[in-house]
Amino acid sequence: MKTVGSRRVWSVTEVTSALARRLEGIPQLWIEAEIHSINVRGGQVYFTLVDEHQVAGTMRRVVWDLMAVPPREGDLVHVRGDLEFWAARTLIRLRAERIEHAGLGLLLAEIEALRVRLASEGLFDAARKRPLPLLPRRIGLVTSAKGAARDDFLRCAWARFPADVLLHDVPVQGPASPDAVARAIAALDADPEVDVIVVTRGGGALEDLIGFSSEVVCRAIAAATTPVVSAVGHERDSMLCDLVADLRVSTPTAAAEAVVPEHAALVERLDRREATLARDLGRVRARAGERCDARARGLVTGLRAVHRRSEARLAGTGARLAPALGRVPPARAQALEARAQRLARLGPARVGEAASRLERSAALLEALSPRRTLARGYAILRDGDGRPLTRAEAVRPGQDLSAELEDGRVRARVTEVER
Repeated sequence: MKTVGSRRVWSVTEVTSALARRLEGIPQLWIEAEIHSINVRGGQVYFTLVDEHQVAGTMRRVVWDLMAVPPREGDLVHVRGDLEFWAARTLIRLRAERIEHAGLGLLLAEIEALRVRLASEGLFDAARKRPLPLLPRRIGLVTSAKGAARDDFLRCAWARFPADVLLHDVPVQGPASPDAVARAIAALDADPEVDVIVVTRGGGALEDLIGFSSEVVCRAIAAATTPVVSAVGHERDSMLCDLVADLRVSTPTAAAEAVVPEHAALVERLDRREATLARDLGRVRARAGERCDARARGLVTGLRAVHRRSEARLAGTGARLAPALGRVPPARAQALEARAQRLARLGPARVGEAASRLERSAALLEALSPRRTLARGYAILRDGDGRPLTRAEAVRPGQDLSAELEDGRVRARVTEVER
């Protein structure tokens, strides 16, 4: 500093040196701010801490990389370090030794750390996902009894099919929510009548939904042997329970559509299956009849061939015996002649009898064929499950039946039963 007239004049170097000495007296401190402009260069990470003002910061890259979840642009953080003054550029900078997430950033960091851990255990693997049942006997619903999510789910589900829903009323936000949701999932999983579990609630802030990203809820879903559907928040929300569940949908209405089939579509599907089954049975019956007819014709043809071969062998034997007969006594010759005549008579007769028995068996088989029975005006009555009905005591008024005729099937409803 120098004196010029009545003035005390400082040089820039003197000013910056004085500032540097003042800052050296400030002990290590914590700063809360949003982190921005993160830039990695060499062995250092540079960033800016911003609230109404801003200050530059730096941290060694090796320390930065050791953090479980490094901060991202805009995260609220607590930073501990020493203030230093770069005199050459009149720049105040924080040399950081520790950075911790704060506020919403802390929640996100905790969720990310849990996500990494659960993923390493395989809880998100696609191979663990189980298919949902086509028509569940009972649906377990985990949500608040006072929330709109329950009303949306039930309204959509019951419009599609008269589903049986078992509700477990739980708090869907607050500190008691995670344990309550986990207990409800375990209780529904232990119920043998429950075929699928739906965990749902409406949208909200991350602080309201945080319970559905808790470890206790995720592990309860992973431990369940019953398929679990997650419908938490809106489409933009993504909870960890969504990743563990067998199916994730965006809304309670979408959950109802996923687990409850539409009645009309189900009936149409069953009709198509029934028609296909009837068509396949008809083809099987026709092929079986054709094979039976072909085998009967083959047997007749085979017996006739045997008959012809027997006659040929008999004739050859007779031709060989004729010269020998001249050399035997007359009495023996007469006996041999009689036996030869008897053989000639019995051979065709036995073959004829066999052919007659075969023809009678084929005729009986044809007469006992279900197709012949149906052609004579009879019908086969079946109940709703397709089982044949043989006794009137198995039928009740109002029951739907089907009657199989020669050329098709007729559906009927019983108005009266006479025994």
